Amino acid sequence: MAALFSSIAARVCGAALLGVFAGPAMAQSTACPAQPPQAALSVPRAAETLARTKAITIVAIGSSSTTGVGASDPSRTYPAVLEAQLQARFPGTQIKVVNKGGNAEDVPENLARFDRDVGALKPDVVLWQVGTNYVLRSFGLGNFGDQLRTGIARIRAYGADPVLIDLQYSPWVNIDADTGPMLKLIAEVGQQENVPVIARYAMMKRWKERDGIPLSQMIILDGLHLTDWSYNCFAQAVAVRLSAGLAQAPRAAKPGTATPPAPSAPAMR
Repeated sequence: MAALFSSIAARVCGAALLGVFAGPAMAQSTACPAQPPQAALSVPRAAETLARTKAITIVAIGSSSTTGVGASDPSRTYPAVLEAQLQARFPGTQIKVVNKGGNAEDVPENLARFDRDVGALKPDVVLWQVGTNYVLRSFGLGNFGDQLRTGIARIRAYGADPVLIDLQYSPWVNIDADTGPMLKLIAEVGQQENVPVIARYAMMKRWKERDGIPLSQMIILDGLHLTDWSYNCFAQAVAVRLSAGLAQAPRAAKPGTATPPAPSAPAMR
């Protein structure tokens, strides 16, 4: 019974929050807000491969905001827009971004298909979007951090550079008590494991609070998934930082030294 009342309360609260979408539809601006200066994403293995072979593969794995729920067409998902942006920034190369999102998934489900949907593609970069579904369906963070570290080690064992993407800013996510702790945990794991984290939640929050972008332009009517505008602007922001990382000249090895092997992946828990 308590669970039933909690579910009803959440739905009532969510319905109130979704009231922000009421009213006449707004025309979506094509301009994306200016982003504050951001560091280049550290992807040294991919940068070396691109410089040497002029071709890399990027795998985008995650949940429905990677799949592109809410996008009006597959070409408007963030991985598709990112691929187009990177190709334009690196003419004469072949940069492929493969969309391996899975609706309603999070870290546990992603890990279960990593070998098939990530390792088998021999990626150079893996963009791993995590955390949103975990906080929406769970109470507390459990062993999320350990699972995230397991995934990072496996990505490196595939010979790829890992990049994490945190939660999306949206009404359902904003009211969840685990959102703040999850954002902190993802940032901490990224720092400890020397993995760049794209702070998507903070980026989207700036769109709303600093740039005055209405939620009706950022989020579709379900109160969770992104619009074409958000996918496009997020992809453009990622492209800027990823391009900067890919353009960094590989450092030459010192004479007599060998490139260290990729770390082995720990056993799945």
